[in-house]
Amino acid sequence: MPIAYDATRLFLGPLSLTPRGIDRVDLAYARYFFEHEKGDCCAILPTAWGTRVFPRERVLRGLARLEELWAENKLPAVDGAWTSLAPTMQAGKSSWYLPSSGPLTMTARMSSLIKATGIGFGDDAASTLKHNTVYVNVGQVGLAIPALLRWLNKRPDIRPLFMLHDVIPLETPEYVAPSAVKAHSVMVDQTARYAAGLIVTTRAAQKAIAVELERRGVKALPTLALPLPVPSIFRHPPDPDPTLASIPYFVVCGAIELRKNHLMLLEVWKRLHRRLGPNTPHLVIAGAKGWQGDLILDRLRRSGDVSAQIHVLHGLSTPALKRVISGARALLMPSFIEGFGLPVVEAAAVGTPVIASDIPAHREVGHPETVFVDPIDGLGWETAVMSLLSAEPRRLAPSPGYASFTWSDYFESLSQFVHKIEAGGAI
Repeated sequence: MPIAYDATRLFLGPLSLTPRGIDRVDLAYARYFFEHEKGDCCAILPTAWGTRVFPRERVLRGLARLEELWAENKLPAVDGAWTSLAPTMQAGKSSWYLPSSGPLTMTARMSSLIKATGIGFGDDAASTLKHNTVYVNVGQVGLAIPALLRWLNKRPDIRPLFMLHDVIPLETPEYVAPSAVKAHSVMVDQTARYAAGLIVTTRAAQKAIAVELERRGVKALPTLALPLPVPSIFRHPPDPDPTLASIPYFVVCGAIELRKNHLMLLEVWKRLHRRLGPNTPHLVIAGAKGWQGDLILDRLRRSGDVSAQIHVLHGLSTPALKRVISGARALLMPSFIEGFGLPVVEAAAVGTPVIASDIPAHREVGHPETVFVDPIDGLGWETAVMSLLSAEPRRLAPSPGYASFTWSDYFESLSQFVHKIEAGGAI
């Protein structure tokens, strides 16, 4: 089964110091296809001289270098974000770790990736791909730029398989940048025009995407709705920092943007501080700055005395993130809308209690013991936090589907779906 994998997002990966959730999924897919696919497998990249094809061995060298640049497996002891957190929390002080890099650093990172893969012009995609190749696009970059998919017009035999994580910008445009609304609309347009099949992460996302496709005249696409597995490290026992065992804290993970509802949590923490003073639990905010992130960060910085209990971290490695979540009284996920909500699953996998907004995606993937609260019910969130704060720290009971569902299981289901797409069969 010939596979052509779109590596555009991964090629641009060095421009981010650490990967977002979609980057991690893209990387997992690329690793699967280029390491385990027995048939022909090549990478697709847009270039100044057209859409080109690059061989497996070059891609594997690039993936190895990209993982080094992202430092995904860095242990907590050498992770700057983690080492900035524990001492300040012990001292009862706020900590902010928001590293950034200038143009020279970004150029050097991109250059190192190109050096690792080797310089070459590649082959023309439209003329060299084998008949009935399955073209897989998980990173979505090309979906938002019509010119990057025009090569498919020359190859009607190619079977495009796209992943859409959600259509949040079209459902709730008030929570995203106007440019994101336009880009997402184009992505759905391109899916309606080209896709032979679709991959989604929840039935909730599938339903929302189907509505948008139907508006474009597409009544049904063969679709695989499959939840994302947690990273393998979350299937290992929890590893909380013993030095923080007596310091209660809660953690919220995800991009710092209006959709994630950080400002509601800030108001909750202000109320907690009025009640508890110096005994207020710490709030650890782990994530990169997103749309309107500066506004949120400014509000957090100027929040008065409660700011001593607030910690903002960007760039945690996966092992350090697991340690932060392992030691928390609970993971908080107050988002207004989500397509999946991976932190909800990661926390439950290590037994950390979860308080999540009462939305369809969280209901679908949440642990049976998840506490669901309306995202605009500030008093409800305060009550839920106080309930866990006043009780003895506890672990969630193991639940099927959290630690047991692996990437191997995921890709076994994906492989069956891809073969059906290749054969042109209905799902």
